[in-house]
Amino acid sequence: MFGGTLLYLRSLGVLSAIACLAIASVQTAKEVGTAGKEDYAVYNAVLDQIQFPQANAHALIANGTLNFKCGEDSGNPILFNGCSAMIVRPDTPEKIRELLNDGFDRMGAPTWNDFERKNMESVKLQDSFVTSWRHKLIGPDIRGDNSKEWDSPNCTFYFSSVGFNPEKTEAIVFILLSSNMENVPSSGDYFLYRLDSVKKWNPNGRVQYFASGNDQN
Repeated sequence: MFGGTLLYLRSLGVLSAIACLAIASVQTAKEVGTAGKEDYAVYNAVLDQIQFPQANAHALIANGTLNFKCGEDSGNPILFNGCSAMIVRPDTPEKIRELLNDGFDRMGAPTWNDFERKNMESVKLQDSFVTSWRHKLIGPDIRGDNSKEWDSPNCTFYFSSVGFNPEKTEAIVFILLSSNMENVPSSGDYFLYRLDSVKKWNPNGRVQYFASGNDQN
């Protein structure tokens, strides 16, 4: 699914099937603020690396970001065993940072600090996504699409907020892929991206936090 030269480091197989996912309560969603232009540049750089195993793929994108909290009042658009997919209990942001320090090449401390701070709350996403395949935003405040085109979407993406270094040349983002495709597991991945001399975001590391069907480490 994720193309390019991204690094696979570790899989924490915390679930055996995507059926263990639970949608958070609409009434308890707490979305504050909105994502910025720089966030979408990173989101789109990651999405540009994704290759679907079938033609005419259709993907949904949640219009609220994940955060580091647990519980139905956390504001997460989706929950894994009661917690955000970014931080499967009993892990903590500190443990996630240790995992990423081992997996990423020279991840900057300010980048992680910005990521952790921003992801204490969810923010709202707009359709500023650019993809080579069909996509559509979903959320509690978006009217449903009754057309047959979206009867059986291939997957749903859930994003974290993006953490940057002060120079905006390094970025961390977490992406949950909830897959409906055969032989494509649902997975959660942390990505490290860096800006090159021509202002293009390029992949510099990937740590797979979990994938459905894997044995728990």
